[in-house]
Amino acid sequence: MEFNSIKYGNSSIDFQLVYKERKTLSIKVFPDTTVVVSAPCKTPMEKIVEKVKSKAEWILKQKSFFLSYEPRTLDKTYQSGEGHLYLGKTYRLKITESKNKSTKLKGGYIWIETKDKSQTQKIKEQLNEWYKSKAIIHFNTLYENRLGLAKELSEKQTSLKYKWLNNRWGSCFINGTIYLNLELIKAPKECIDYVLVHEICHLEHHNHSSSFYQLLSKKLPNWKASKEKLEKLLS
Repeated sequence: MEFNSIKYGNSSIDFQLVYKERKTLSIKVFPDTTVVVSAPCKTPMEKIVEKVKSKAEWILKQKSFFLSYEPRTLDKTYQSGEGHLYLGKTYRLKITESKNKSTKLKGGYIWIETKDKSQTQKIKEQLNEWYKSKAIIHFNTLYENRLGLAKELSEKQTSLKYKWLNNRWGSCFINGTIYLNLELIKAPKECIDYVLVHEICHLEHHNHSSSFYQLLSKKLPNWKASKEKLEKLLS
């Protein structure tokens, strides 16, 4: 696999080049905005660059489309009384100073014990650590419930990973690795499940074509309602 780049106006298009035993050259844009060019063996680079340039407008449109599914978050102050979401419900922060650090859910509050409650950045980090610990539990449970679907759509060995993502709720890579944004732990489980099924469907269709949405609607008929709820809640 080779990595290449071309200039198109004020934009740069990076793409991965793969030579295969095939007759035609194809270009695919994946949900993680990766561009992959599959070319017949011994195809001259000049011809490949020419093809990418001819499809540049479409490539940029596809990348923009995928990026339009980015999560939106509001700035927080991380002080007592402030509301924070967890699995679709709002809980108030209760921050107290203590020699020991701890974070727990109790009586409608997220209780945070910290050494210095004026250190809001550290409080944010502590809260995010708690979110991550909860996400690992809930994401894995939902993933295990959907393993049958993943095996139905792909022969590849799939795996689930999670991290804080800046511009999307999830990603599905060619190798079968699925990423979920840890921010999703703030949404109801049905919304997390929607994103998970969305990414699993990309195992069969690495695009947002009509075939992809037909598959998504077949496997999760209420996906539009879950998507709308997610966007309203975390906007």
